[in-house]
Amino acid sequence: MGDYFQTIADIDATPEEAEALGARVAAWLVAEGIVRAERTYEMFGKPVYSPGPRWDDVTEWPEEGGCDGLAVVTGRTVFWGSLGSDGSPVCPHCSAPAATAPWPEALDGWYATGAAELRCPACDRRIPLPEWTWEDNRFAFAHLGFEIWNAARLRPEFIAELGRVLGHRIRTVAGKL
Repeated sequence: MGDYFQTIADIDATPEEAEALGARVAAWLVAEGIVRAERTYEMFGKPVYSPGPRWDDVTEWPEEGGCDGLAVVTGRTVFWGSLGSDGSPVCPHCSAPAATAPWPEALDGWYATGAAELRCPACDRRIPLPEWTWEDNRFAFAHLGFEIWNAARLRPEFIAELGRVLGHRIRTVAGKL
């Protein structure tokens, strides 16, 4: 069994604006009827918005039904996904996989301080860790994320619209506990 999750991470939100952006998106989700305004329970210590009357409109398989809720996560977070292979980081400039880059150390540095860079072994550029993608969408580094628990896969159109509401670049990760 287990619990499945999907996270939409705002990779451009600064620590100073994350709370206000999270509240703005939550208000939009409530106004659209996607989630309910009340947060009646917590999951993993985070208050969770329950699905609203239009929740099924944002999922690919509404007949699967249900969702355990949506949590707005603020603060420096390494959002991770456990589905997929052990992919390598991919350079955002030259698209080369950087399997030999010391990304675990960069990950630790970013988590500890909020700032870390990786040097691409192919193009030799030093690039902030949040800019990198992973071949399997395993990580997103952000100060704001939206975690959805035990729901059918979100529609790409909904994810794109949420990105437009934020006005920032987003990255998605998914996994199972």
